[in-house]
Amino acid sequence: MSNVRAATADPAVVHAPTRVALITSACALCADARTRALFHVDGALIVACRGCGLVRQDSRPLAEAALYDSDYYATDDPKGGYANYFLDAEVNRRTFAARIRAIERRYGRRGRLLDVGCALGDFLIEAKAAGWDVEGVEISPFAAQQARQRDLRVTVGRLEALDLAPSSFDVVTLYDTIEHVTDPVAMLAAARRLLVPGGLLHLVTPNVGGLQARLLGRLWYHYKPGEHLFYFAPPTLRLSIERAGLRWEGWARSFSYLTFTYVFNRLRYYAAAPFGLLEWLGRALRFGPYAFRIEVGEMEAWARRED
Repeated sequence: MSNVRAATADPAVVHAPTRVALITSACALCADARTRALFHVDGALIVACRGCGLVRQDSRPLAEAALYDSDYYATDDPKGGYANYFLDAEVNRRTFAARIRAIERRYGRRGRLLDVGCALGDFLIEAKAAGWDVEGVEISPFAAQQARQRDLRVTVGRLEALDLAPSSFDVVTLYDTIEHVTDPVAMLAAARRLLVPGGLLHLVTPNVGGLQARLLGRLWYHYKPGEHLFYFAPPTLRLSIERAGLRWEGWARSFSYLTFTYVFNRLRYYAAAPFGLLEWLGRALRFGPYAFRIEVGEMEAWARRED
């Protein structure tokens, strides 16, 4: 029997997807096929591997690259894609500036940097302005084209399938990327191959083992069926990194700069009317664009190529 099926909308779930071709997803870390069902989110089943504990969606889209078109970067869906990536670019720069400073403190010097899942290139622009020689990889042709129009070098495709020169980057970054891919260990191994000996990997991903995820359960914002295929906690993220041949250097909670407008827009997922009103008031009274630093249920991790 084929393991390809069509997802049908659940009329009881407001945000359920409508008829997307899916294929059964396997554990990315071990061969154990046994799973423990956690809950359904927006019509999709979230499971935990009984062998290693990795949390995942039990199925994935057949053509996930098609999800990341122009609509993904400016959508009214309060839980899918970006409210407006273009308008939020200035606020994102503050987050990215903090990340590049952290990289420089840890690595000790500037050099060549590859951003995997670079989207429209905002982090690359910030790193370039700081003196790095930058390049990007992006699965979305739309996003890659937008980045190229900003005078950035960006290659379209999956990192593990690209013919990039080995040992050619001092730093590889994966920001909100690894949870989207079908084979996280293969991507991390490809990143290791591209790093120089002693090169640094820095990634940010939702933390399914964190307090927010534990308290909210199935209502946790980062459960995004179709987009997010795997959900890491520090132990499973470390195992993934070490399976790829990298040396684990620890993790910490990740902070980002957000605006009130963005937060109210995303919170419409939980209560559309009151947070929609707050979003409108933020625009009308002009406090919406105010940015603040907050922990949003994500973690950052560091790893290094040893040889």
